[in-house]
Amino acid sequence: MVYVLADNIISPLGDTSEDNYRAIKAGRSGLRAYAPMTEGIPDGFTASLLPDDFEELVCRSAGKAIDAAGIDVSDQRSVFILSSTKGAIEQLGKTADEDLYLGRTAQRISVRLGFRTRPVAVCNACISGSAAVILACRLLQSGVYDHAVVCGADCPGRFIISGFQSLNAMSAEACRPFDIERQGMNLGAAAATVVLGSRLSPGRRSSGRADERIWQIGHGYIRNDAFHISTPSKTADGLTAALQQTLEEVGKEDIAFVNAHGTATLFNDQMEAVALRRAGLSDQPVNALKGYTGHTLGAAGIFETILGMKSVDDHTVLGTRGYREAGVSGKVLMAQEHRPTDRHSFLKMLSGFGGCNATLYARSVAVRGNSPDERGEAAAHTVPELRKPHSVHITPDGAWVDSEAFPVNAGQEVNSLLTAVYKQMGGDYPKYYKMDGLCRLGFIASELLLRAEQTGGTLPGRLDRSRAVVLFNRSSSVASDKRYLSSIADKDNYFPSPSVFVYTLPNIVAGEIAIRNGYHGETSFYILPEKDEQQMETLMRTAFMDRQTTSLLAGWIDYEDCGHFEADLYTVYINTVSYTHLTLPTIA
Repeated sequence: MVYVLADNIISPLGDTSEDNYRAIKAGRSGLRAYAPMTEGIPDGFTASLLPDDFEELVCRSAGKAIDAAGIDVSDQRSVFILSSTKGAIEQLGKTADEDLYLGRTAQRISVRLGFRTRPVAVCNACISGSAAVILACRLLQSGVYDHAVVCGADCPGRFIISGFQSLNAMSAEACRPFDIERQGMNLGAAAATVVLGSRLSPGRRSSGRADERIWQIGHGYIRNDAFHISTPSKTADGLTAALQQTLEEVGKEDIAFVNAHGTATLFNDQMEAVALRRAGLSDQPVNALKGYTGHTLGAAGIFETILGMKSVDDHTVLGTRGYREAGVSGKVLMAQEHRPTDRHSFLKMLSGFGGCNATLYARSVAVRGNSPDERGEAAAHTVPELRKPHSVHITPDGAWVDSEAFPVNAGQEVNSLLTAVYKQMGGDYPKYYKMDGLCRLGFIASELLLRAEQTGGTLPGRLDRSRAVVLFNRSSSVASDKRYLSSIADKDNYFPSPSVFVYTLPNIVAGEIAIRNGYHGETSFYILPEKDEQQMETLMRTAFMDRQTTSLLAGWIDYEDCGHFEADLYTVYINTVSYTHLTLPTIA
């Protein structure tokens, strides 16, 4: 586990974490109704929005948290991690595409904040915030860094709001998580930042007060349902597995509450109820906070974790705004009103498109002077040495499997190399034709890779359902972003496409691979400023810190258009060796 050194939330409810918590405890909500044609959207909606520029919002929140933590981020032992679903997507078509690539955005922000190491952008749909915190904890625990500044942010506008409306997921009224009358979700804008450290700084050590406490975060897990790219699993396999693994390491007797994702959509809330029952948490208090904040997307995991910490510090379980009567099957002990608690920890859970689910455990602990966790000496860490027995490389020029060219029949590649390869492999997965270019590229590359495993004799005797899928790129889902934008660009010819919108999340390609192969392990998607093998390998190593992960399907998967794409995928296993720490390259 790692320490929380500082935090900050900026939302319509306030510019500090304390402001936001006090507003919510007082029963205030940032949600309000917006009339039709707001943001050029024909239908009205209810949301909690901010007018801020995306980068400015992130810089304000992260800057305030860094100042509060009192750390120097200019050394080589600090990293900036950005969590977002779509970044500054509302600027698409108004500025250069590359300026909107989330890795480039993260790099500009990190430089402004004073970092000298390369940033990481986590883009894992609605679980992005928790996934970013999990990554940060792994990097600190493995000795790669001493400090991580993790900021989650999204500023929904026309692009995002119209997309969720096209999915019929939005409620025209304030959302009501888990309630029998719930009609759907509301969106929210926010930036939320936590500063994490592998040890306490001298200034944060105990002053001798018996009641002095500090927060630790750890025991976070990501699991995939391998069911559907946009519909929650009825059996909640992924979320249940993540909860069960988390509970193996913590005692339920000290858990004050479980903070649910609680989007107030019909199937998400029901899925969470099933997971809580299957994980043995039916008797634990549960709350959901989106009736106060809306769904803040890439900020949600961090925003709601900070609120959880503030509420436990205040000996309070926050009530669920809008909840009156249970609208899910099975027993869920929903907190309708604020209630007192004397417990010191909580669980956070999230779910998102692409079948991904995440859990996070946080606890408040007494600060005890010079505890072992506070020693300043460098510790040795066990770090996996990667083995990549099989690889696939695909560009518009062709496909190569284990460095040997894949033969494509003459003339078939004229219209589409990827489709030609698909047909030549047998073409037994008709869903391929519904996929966007990024997912087709990932699907073809993964199919070739797994065939190489089978023929090479390295495939395990039984299906490795715990295999993780860890992917990277630089351009996110730019091709689908442009396709979707074209469907809403003309107010007189407005036809937002739900089938295109779902593919504007780049992690969907990891979900498609998981569904195809029945993988229930971690699925993670990272966006980097540029392809960087050293950085990618360091991030891949962190996936093996989940003890249930025995192999990865991992690598680079970038698709800008039909003439510009690249896949470099490989199967990854580990040998274990001991190092003091790993390092990532600095910004040139």
